[in-house]
Amino acid sequence: MSTTIGLGYCSQKNADIFPAALKVATSFGYGLLDGIVYAEPDVVAGLSGVSRIEGWDKVLFLQAPRKGTVALAFDIHNELIDFEVKGVRPKFFDFLTEVVSVCSVECDKLAIFFAGEWSRGDRVRYTYGTVNDLISLLSLPGNWGFRYLCLETGHMQDSDDVPLVFDLKF
Repeated sequence: MSTTIGLGYCSQKNADIFPAALKVATSFGYGLLDGIVYAEPDVVAGLSGVSRIEGWDKVLFLQAPRKGTVALAFDIHNELIDFEVKGVRPKFFDFLTEVVSVCSVECDKLAIFFAGEWSRGDRVRYTYGTVNDLISLLSLPGNWGFRYLCLETGHMQDSDDVPLVFDLKF
């Protein structure tokens, strides 16, 4: 299962936020790839659909670790797990705050998306709020996914089967 995390945006006057977002990503040790051509094959269909529906000009993909042209963010997923298990605040939260601050100047619309796999026919969890609302959501058990209680076993199970699109309000 892959972990894809990225930004979809509409910019004022067709501004390109990639250089500013890349600078922020790099300062946190993340990579950033510009364009859907870098999407993993198992998310392209769904991401293309939501991009069209949301009217995004472009999509950017976070890389963690930075490695070639691989648009995956396993290290960010691990940061979120460490937060829940060990109480270590993810640097991803600070990245979100800074990238939203920088990009909101040029963007009419900015969303952060999370997916394991994403087919065109998939339902997508959609919500919106401030960057602090997103951080609060990611701080809950299961972070961007869901945590289920299996009644047969009494065990908890995390699921990232449903992609998440979080529209940022600024």
